[in-house]
Amino acid sequence: MKNLSLAKIIVALIVCNVYLLVCGVMGTVSEPLTEVADAPAESDDAPQGMGTQDFIPPDITQIPIVPDTTTTVTTAFGTPMLSMKPVKTSYKPSELVEQLELSNSSSGETENSDNSSDTSEPDTPDTSAPSTSEPDNSTTHEPDNTSKPQDNSSTTTPPESSESTSSTDSTTSIPTRPSQTVTDNSAANEILTVNDGGDIVSGTALDIISRIVMNEIGSTFAPEAIKAQAVAAYTHVKYHNSRGSYPNVLLKNEVSDSVKVLVESVIGQAMYYDGEMIQAVYSASSAGCTASSKNVWGVDYPYLRSVYCELDADYDPNYGREATFSSSEIKSKIYSSTGITLSGDPSDWFSINDRTEGKYVGNMSIGSYSTYVDSDGDTVKITGRVFRERIMSFKIRSSAFDIKYNADSDEFTITTYGYGHGVGLSQNGANALAKYWVWDYKQILEFYYQGAYVK
Repeated sequence: MKNLSLAKIIVALIVCNVYLLVCGVMGTVSEPLTEVADAPAESDDAPQGMGTQDFIPPDITQIPIVPDTTTTVTTAFGTPMLSMKPVKTSYKPSELVEQLELSNSSSGETENSDNSSDTSEPDTPDTSAPSTSEPDNSTTHEPDNTSKPQDNSSTTTPPESSESTSSTDSTTSIPTRPSQTVTDNSAANEILTVNDGGDIVSGTALDIISRIVMNEIGSTFAPEAIKAQAVAAYTHVKYHNSRGSYPNVLLKNEVSDSVKVLVESVIGQAMYYDGEMIQAVYSASSAGCTASSKNVWGVDYPYLRSVYCELDADYDPNYGREATFSSSEIKSKIYSSTGITLSGDPSDWFSINDRTEGKYVGNMSIGSYSTYVDSDGDTVKITGRVFRERIMSFKIRSSAFDIKYNADSDEFTITTYGYGHGVGLSQNGANALAKYWVWDYKQILEFYYQGAYVK
């Protein structure tokens, strides 16, 4: 009897467990699978658009890298170093195309008329023709998102060219088609070191750059834009490491196969100017034109001057973004950061005195003050960049902005154009050039870094 009772108990336990398994776990099978499985969050692969944070002025001496320490010396771009004399230059992609076509046309006529000419020399554009165009800032245009072309049937794309041209002055350098891409295995395995949110991380170039690219723009951008970002990121990290510093970056832990393949196809390629690797800074978006390093950091590099991209207003998601603040919030922020007390009509609180390139705000006044004394006792000139970074604590996306006050709601609306410091490569601009103008990564890079070249 005891054996029989024990057997019954064992059978009962088995039956009970089977019942729980079927009813408790499998009982949800009839429900939609989407409610059982957790769908991946859309933000997992969304581009962060952090851009570069570090800029090394020529006279800064870096401390040699010590792999076993978590302390690093970097130059954060949050410290304003604005120029008294803004550099105003602009370039327009469609004019680059026209120049290239004229160059190819004139070259063909020369060859037909003179067979003794040396055809081994690359064609150069006619620099006598005007190559710059200032953007018209007299009217603020709201971005038009209702009619975006889906093809390039109405847009002239740059023809094939054998070599790139470069210049050391303000003359526009025409981007050209790249040669065949070959993976550099030795470069893929070289060790790079970065500062990932305070943690010093070393790894192979392929791993580090892939993780940077994944965080910056993700896998949804056009392939050529992803490759352009990879070359810029590799150049940026190499530039800092060679000078004994770790650039501040954010690394994505998971990298998609598509991003890794694209990074691998260009790894080892970097941007150079006059034989020297450049400081390849980049940001999420420009403001219709990029900013010059002179106006942002006070250092004039010929390859970091303003370039105008006519696609931004139509395709940049950060062009024309609005942020709203109550007058009391603005008043509190300004007092806590500058010590300036505002009173009277809020519509008279702000005055934009001038702009540098395009919509980027140069000098401005707050409550009739053009300067203030900070907590260190230093006199700070109020500029668009100071307003964005120090006063608004990065609550607005760009130092290219317009400010409007609505008396009915007692609110300020700040409309920004672009995202980040705006110098060098524009990530969203690169995506638009690749998608709508069918530019390759070398053309994109040589457009944003004027006079520099990829090798």
